[in-house]
Amino acid sequence: MELLQKSVSARLYRWLLDELQRDGLDREAICRSIGIREHELDAADARVAGDQHVRMTQLMAGWKLNYTPPVPGVAGWLRPFPELAGVVCNRPTLRDALRRFVQYRELIGNVDWLLMHEENDAVAFDYVLEGDGRSARCALGNFAMIADLARLYDPSIRVREAGLTGTLSAPNVNFEDALRSPIRVDQQRNRIVLASAVLDASFEQFNPSLADIHLHAADEVRHKIRMRASFGHTVEACLIEWLREQADEVLPEHMQSRLCERFAISRWTLRRRLLNEQTSFHDLLTRARTREAKQLLSRTQLPIREIGERVRFASTSAFTRFFTRVSGAAPSHYRSTHDER
Repeated sequence: MELLQKSVSARLYRWLLDELQRDGLDREAICRSIGIREHELDAADARVAGDQHVRMTQLMAGWKLNYTPPVPGVAGWLRPFPELAGVVCNRPTLRDALRRFVQYRELIGNVDWLLMHEENDAVAFDYVLEGDGRSARCALGNFAMIADLARLYDPSIRVREAGLTGTLSAPNVNFEDALRSPIRVDQQRNRIVLASAVLDASFEQFNPSLADIHLHAADEVRHKIRMRASFGHTVEACLIEWLREQADEVLPEHMQSRLCERFAISRWTLRRRLLNEQTSFHDLLTRARTREAKQLLSRTQLPIREIGERVRFASTSAFTRFFTRVSGAAPSHYRSTHDER
């Protein structure tokens, strides 16, 4: 899967932006710098594209932050992700809970990789970063989450090893306390190893009926995430991003060439991949223009003429005809019935 097709839950970003603001940083400036609009994070199923997430982690690499989960333990880490919590906090064994965490971790995000290696009395996790110029610090939150999940099943579990490929400046949160283990730096890989004598012991609080319900809910969320990772959805996201730029190369007649450059493919391959998903460049451009126009109509006071220009129409009348045909209502009528300001 290409980076542009990967994503991270906007729930994580809402929490992160709150923490950054508490540390005195400008959340609006941060959103602008990585190319997102904060109101687009409001929906429960909103996601941040993989390339934007990589930009965010690169931006944060040198910052000294101070954030902790809202409450101690795994309940704090997973509070924004109840579907994932429902799966991993109610499994028959610790080993199965850790497997399920890897299996359903994409509910939080799937930009990086989390690889699990099992032994009789130990489990190792390798955290592999996607993209260059990123701090290995990204692994620490995942490691703390895994350790706290394991302690739900085995309070006496030991962290046998915790290491990062890079170095750490002054820790942003005391992860050594969270892991209850020293963190080695300049290692060959980002790795945590958990040792437990009860990896396969029965979890007394396991509720099989509830487990089935939570698995079904998590599967539904995961299916939607994977559908949104389709090539067509990724192309549409690129088109929306480019419509927001004020440059000649984002004119509709230039967008196909820019897509081919972005994905390093030919026009023929672009058409074929979209056809395989029963869509086309024209369909996706229509959808992108319509979505962006609806956002601007419902959330801003921009004149309809300017909105038409922003979605690349040569005249207000051409935009009005297009929007009315696609949406079933003239722009002015749509604005009057969908005002979200």
